[in-house]
Amino acid sequence: MSTQSKESRMAASILNDAHRHHLCAFFYDQEEEFRRLLPYVVDGLAAGEKAIHFIHPKNREAHRQRLAAAGIDVEAVERSGQLEVVAGPNGYLEGSLFDQDRTMRIIDHLLSEAREKGFRQSRFIGFMDWTEGLRSQDLVPFEALLNPVLEKHADPVICAYDLSLFKGADVIDLMRTHPAALIGGVVQQNPFYIAPEEMLEELRARDEFERDERER
Repeated sequence: MSTQSKESRMAASILNDAHRHHLCAFFYDQEEEFRRLLPYVVDGLAAGEKAIHFIHPKNREAHRQRLAAAGIDVEAVERSGQLEVVAGPNGYLEGSLFDQDRTMRIIDHLLSEAREKGFRQSRFIGFMDWTEGLRSQDLVPFEALLNPVLEKHADPVICAYDLSLFKGADVIDLMRTHPAALIGGVVQQNPFYIAPEEMLEELRARDEFERDERER
C-alpha cells in the first residue's frame, strides 16, 4: 500500500471513529509527525473545516512555515479564520505553575467559537511539544480531565506526541487518558483507557505510596 493511501486511510479512520473527541497519536520524531498528519490537515482545509493547531510558542512560526512549504496558503486561511496556530500556555516555563483550568477553558473556547462562526467541524491537533518542561504529575491529570470538556464537542481532537520528548513510563500513562489511539495509521478504541476519576485516584494512590517510601 502506498504512503498516500495509508495516510488517506488514517484520515478516514479518525473521522469515522466514535471516540474521536480525544485520541492520542505517537510518532518517532517531528518529521514523521508532520508528514503523517499533513494530509489530514490539507483535506480538512479543502472541505472548508476549521484547523486549530496548539503548539509550543517557540515553534509556532516554524510550524506556519512548514505548512506554507507544503503548499498551504497560510496567510490566506489565517485571514479567513479557517486556520489558527495557537501558542500553547507557557507560563510554567517562566517559573509559574501550570494553570490546567485556564488551558482547558482556552481549548473549550476555541472549539465553541469555531462552531459559532459557522464552521461545520474543527480538526484540532495538539502538537504536544507545547508541554515541554511540564511535569508528568501535571500533564497526565490534565489529559484525563480534558475528556469531559471535549465530549461536549463533535470535533476530532488529536494529541500528537513526539516520542523523543517523553519518557516511556509517562507515555504509558498518557495513552491511558485517551479513549482512542492512532496505531499503525488506524484509529482504534483504546483498551488501556480508564475513566478520568479512576486515573486521578490511581495517581493519588501512587503519590501516597511514593511519599510513604521516601519517609521510611
